[in-house]
Amino acid sequence: MNQAIRLRTLVTGLLLALVCFVLGYYLSPAIQPALAPPQNLQFTNDEWQLFDEVNAKIRDEFLEKDVSTSTLMNGVLGGMVGSLGDPYSQYLDPSSYSDWTSEISGTYGGIGMELGAKDDRPTVISVFPDSPAEKAGIRSGDHFVKVDETMVEGLTITQIAQKVKGPIGTEVKLLMERGGEILTFILSRAQITVQSVSGKMLQDGVGMIRLLGFKEQTADDFGSTLEQLSRQGMSKLLLDLRQNPGGLLSSVIDVASYLVPANESIVILEDRDGNKRVSHSTPFTPKFQLPIVVLIDGGTASAAEILAGALRDHNLATLVGERSFGKGIVQTSFQLSQGSALVLTTARYLTPSGESIHKKGISPNIEVIPTAQDITDGKDPAFERGLSTLLSAATP
Repeated sequence: MNQAIRLRTLVTGLLLALVCFVLGYYLSPAIQPALAPPQNLQFTNDEWQLFDEVNAKIRDEFLEKDVSTSTLMNGVLGGMVGSLGDPYSQYLDPSSYSDWTSEISGTYGGIGMELGAKDDRPTVISVFPDSPAEKAGIRSGDHFVKVDETMVEGLTITQIAQKVKGPIGTEVKLLMERGGEILTFILSRAQITVQSVSGKMLQDGVGMIRLLGFKEQTADDFGSTLEQLSRQGMSKLLLDLRQNPGGLLSSVIDVASYLVPANESIVILEDRDGNKRVSHSTPFTPKFQLPIVVLIDGGTASAAEILAGALRDHNLATLVGERSFGKGIVQTSFQLSQGSALVLTTARYLTPSGESIHKKGISPNIEVIPTAQDITDGKDPAFERGLSTLLSAATP
């Protein structure tokens, strides 16, 4: 009974702390400090009695006697967040949080893909170039069925990602569903290092920049690349956001500030009470005014859709390619005690015109969908159309 009382006390404290996080709506991709717990949160005696009954049965009847309090606590917290029904909200125990931060930093052991949810199913959002996943033929939009011997039904996005990742050189077997067909992939894990910004000159003053994510260093690298290409004579920009799963909200605002005029809106954040906060282009960032074509596809998600939507709404770019993924919600990460963390969906975002693209995506101005033969032949019709559009555009 002492163990039950101790676990109940721990749960009470953590539930209070967790609720105070939910009540906070200040949005930032940075880790947020905890707020003071509310004083009016109460659970009924019946609710606590049910908790004590389950805990007692586990202690007295479960086959494996040595179940630690921390294991039960992680299960309680994970289940509480899981009950929200939001695939992007998650409780991260210390081990999971360490994996999560290493992936955010851009280097980890895995197969090179970003996971998300589409049609309420675990789905590949994007596949990184030259990764084991790309070489094996995995595509954006493929649905997970099984990882090794584990069916993914009932697992969170984080749990699936943890099973896919692993030591470099080891193998992982994936069963994926694509258009009703079940596909099997056996891949060897490798070190995945994501270089979020790359650029080069093409022809006739057209420069191309590819963004594969929005990390802490992305905005500085994007600005440096713009300046470098400008010195090489860039007068038009082909911005490739395909297979870009998003990233830090602060990073995409800083990136957009290079292209959106000072003090113009970039994104509108709306919390659960309908309160709206507008993020604007900073006047202190150098501005690059030039014709822009943005390439998007089904792997363009979240922060990448914020950038595409801002450029479209301000008539600064022509969007070419396929409809984007449609992830229009924002997660805030909260660092908790004992090395754990909470990632919680805290707001939806709207484009500057007020459009919500969640589960809808952004439609391109010029739709270009590659055929199966294009993929087999290594052709890139969206790139070709985007380039031809820029070549015919007048330089300001």
